[in-house]
Amino acid sequence: MSFDGFPPGVRYFPVPAPIFGSLLEEIDTLGELKTVIRVLWMIQQKKGPIKFVTQNEILADRTLINALGKTELVISSIQAAVSRGIFIKTQHENGSPVYATNSDFNRRSAGNFSISPDDSYTLEPEPWEAVEILPSIYSLYEQNIGILTPIIGEQIGEAEDKYPAVWITDAIKESASQNKRSWAYISGILERWHREGKDDGKPSRRTSKSRYI
Repeated sequence: MSFDGFPPGVRYFPVPAPIFGSLLEEIDTLGELKTVIRVLWMIQQKKGPIKFVTQNEILADRTLINALGKTELVISSIQAAVSRGIFIKTQHENGSPVYATNSDFNRRSAGNFSISPDDSYTLEPEPWEAVEILPSIYSLYEQNIGILTPIIGEQIGEAEDKYPAVWITDAIKESASQNKRSWAYISGILERWHREGKDDGKPSRRTSKSRYI
């Protein structure tokens, strides 16, 4: 069965540059490569400043199981990615293994992965294949502003940790409506809203619970 090509408005997500360079040379099994790509995608779907997925979520992912064929192969592949330093493995307070990208921020935040279940993190398997009604911020940027480079992807990720998602979406739309199509302009809008307040005149106060409200 051949692939019909990418549809209009297809979503994009950022991938750490070493995945396409040194790590691509080192990863020696197709199973590990598939697992790395899929788990990176799963992590990107998460909300909150500290993004991670549980082992239960990974093993419940239909796409990954279909791609590798066996649960045992998924487990060995994620373990290989941890050994290679692509992911960090730690434990949730309920004892479930959790995985996050091995970034500087996550290494420094590893002790905070034990977050209570009511803090916007879903511990049960999620319907990863559910249709998303709203486009991602990254897709919205490409559709309205321009090409999503790795640097801009990182800057958007940093903005997601600092501002509510709806602010970033609104800033992208405002930038496009003013025909000021650059991340620098969008960032300026966000900084102004953070400093002076947006709509209600109140500056943003970021917390993991309020981020996506």
